[in-house]
Amino acid sequence: MNRLTALRLLRQPGRLRSLTLLALGFGALSQAAFAQFALAVSPPRFELKGKPGTPIREVIELSQIDARPGVYTVRTADWTFKPDATVDFIDTLAPDSCRPWVAIERKEINVTPGRPYRFRFEVTPPADTPPMECRFAILVEGKEQAASANMPIGLSARVGVVVYVAVGDVKPALSVVGATVQTVNGMKVPVLKVRNDGTAHGRLAGFLKGTDASGTALEFTAATLPILPGETRDIALSAARPGNADAAVQVSFPVTVRGKLEWGDSGSTEIDQRFAP
Repeated sequence: MNRLTALRLLRQPGRLRSLTLLALGFGALSQAAFAQFALAVSPPRFELKGKPGTPIREVIELSQIDARPGVYTVRTADWTFKPDATVDFIDTLAPDSCRPWVAIERKEINVTPGRPYRFRFEVTPPADTPPMECRFAILVEGKEQAASANMPIGLSARVGVVVYVAVGDVKPALSVVGATVQTVNGMKVPVLKVRNDGTAHGRLAGFLKGTDASGTALEFTAATLPILPGETRDIALSAARPGNADAAVQVSFPVTVRGKLEWGDSGSTEIDQRFAP
C-alpha cells in the first residue's frame, strides 16, 4: 500500500510550521479532519540526478482513499530540516532557492476515487548551473476545515513531497564526530553525531553488531534521516535481537557497537564505539 503521510500546519507569516502525523493519527483529531485529506501519495520523496540545461521530468501518484472525490491545491515550497527532525516549509523564496527551475502541471487538481491521479512536474537547471544539490518540496493541500465546537481552531492539512536533485558531480562525505546516549520515546538509545562535509545530502544504511552490559548480542540499525551538506545531525541506533529485526529491545548500558555503515554510492564509515549513559 502507498505510504500516507499527513502534516498539520499552523500558519505564520511567510512560513508554515509543521507537525508530522501518522495517517492513523488523524483519528485523534476528528473524523471530519481525516475525511478532508484522505489522500495517499507515492513516492514520499524523490532523489534525482540531472545535468545543467537538461529537463528532468517525474510523476507523483495521488490516490483518493475516501469514497468522495477530493479537491487539492498544489504548489512548491522551500524547507528546512530542524535538529528535532521536524520540517519547516517556507512559502517565500530562500536566498539560494532552486524553485524557479520547477514547473508543476497545475495548481488545483480533482482526484477521483479508484483512479490514481498522475501529477507531473519538471525541473530544468539553467545551462550555467555549477555543481550543486537542488532541494525543494511539492505541497498538496486539502481544503481548510473551518473551526467548530469539536475543533476550536481551523485545520489545514498538507502533505509535502521532498525532492532532491543532484546537479553535476556532487556527493555526501559523512563522518562520525561523536557518540552519546539520549532518551528517545522514553528509552535510552545510543546516538551517533554525524557530520556531512560533502556537497549533497547523505543517509546511513547497514547493520552493526553490538553487545550490551549483560553480554547479550544485538544488531543495530541507524535512523535514515537525511544529513544535509554542512550540518551535524544526531542519528539514533535502534537495537534488535539477531534474526528478529522487527522487535525493538531495551538496551542495558554500557553497550559496544562495531561494524560498517554505508552512505552515498560508494562511501562507508567504520564504527567502533562504546556508549555509556
